[in-house]
Amino acid sequence: MPHEQLVVADYRAARTYALAGGSVRELGGGVLAEHAGFLALPPGGASGARHARWAYADDRAGALVVGGPAGERRHPIAIPAEHLACDPAGRHVAVTTGAGANAEPWSDVVTLVDLDDGEPVRFRVRTGEPGVMIVPDRRSGEAVLLIRHREPGAIEAVPLERAAAAGPHVPEVRGATTHDIADDGHGDVVDQRTGTAATATRRGLERFAVEDGLPRPLGAVPWPVAGRAYYLRFDPATGCALGVVRGPGAPDAWTSWTNALVEIDLETGRTRHADLPPGLAFRFALGGGRAAVATIHPDGDRLTLIDRSGPRMRPLWQTALPAMSHPPAPGRLPWEPVGGAPAQRRAVALDPSGTTAAVTRGGDGEIHLVREEGTETVALPSPLHEGGHLLWPSSSPDAGTDPVGR
Repeated sequence: MPHEQLVVADYRAARTYALAGGSVRELGGGVLAEHAGFLALPPGGASGARHARWAYADDRAGALVVGGPAGERRHPIAIPAEHLACDPAGRHVAVTTGAGANAEPWSDVVTLVDLDDGEPVRFRVRTGEPGVMIVPDRRSGEAVLLIRHREPGAIEAVPLERAAAAGPHVPEVRGATTHDIADDGHGDVVDQRTGTAATATRRGLERFAVEDGLPRPLGAVPWPVAGRAYYLRFDPATGCALGVVRGPGAPDAWTSWTNALVEIDLETGRTRHADLPPGLAFRFALGGGRAAVATIHPDGDRLTLIDRSGPRMRPLWQTALPAMSHPPAPGRLPWEPVGGAPAQRRAVALDPSGTTAAVTRGGDGEIHLVREEGTETVALPSPLHEGGHLLWPSSSPDAGTDPVGR
């Protein structure tokens, strides 16, 4: 196994672990906000030491947990956490709020945490399920909070300096807004080197930039296959956004959903794609110029490793996964409970070299470490209901990070 440690969150059990060398070590623990996920921070920090760092929102304690080899630090934030994102230096982390356990979004509070001085500020924007990115203004270079709203769709630009100066008592802080975006945005990426941000909608990958404080649409790139993506990742090595496009179909007909891994260059709009097995493809992982995708299906779950280094994306290998004891039920929404128990899922991570994939066996408390030559299974002390969350951060200063939580 590579020397970098795999970070595991069993958010239903409020426990977190580090996995390295086949051994499991329990970390501080917390209820990771499932939708916001893990945020990989740039290696280093205020001390200047180069080591892997990560963050997540503890959705019970109301804290941003920042972890690394030196342990964990906690900063108070507003919850329920919806999304989180950091600036290029990894100093500022923004956290938006969503619905949590409620049927409708009810909070409009954003928290901005300064990891160097530890002083968080809170301010209000607009109730909804907002995404968040930190992007440089292409003209001034000023850092801007780019907030993506839904129903109605909007992109709002709030200068980071103004947000950081928000006073006490949670004041309203608003910015310049464009409404030229579909209402169903879900999944955001940003290339902080070029100042290009993008959101997945039914219209395609809708791109934006901030110029002189104003968010400006750069045009949408249509999905190259039928359907749409709901979840995106960013590859800083190539400047590309990647997502699994789910084909059209009834929400409860998940066993016949088609899937394709789609890659879109944020600057040129060039697209590539690779077909995947049918079924439920949830979160996926990137690393070492490759992508790992797990698909859940009654005929057998599979893990596919895709090589992205050549002119065409191509599967390197595909392997069958041991069945989960309580998978989603055909003919029902794949996240609906089955017999009173959670419908289980899988989380996926790929080590920074792209040679080892980790995939969870939700509800059965196992992680499979899959390589071309074989699979090793590691048991955890808790069941990993709903699949948990995984992060395989890199300590290399040249690797780059995706500055949005996944």
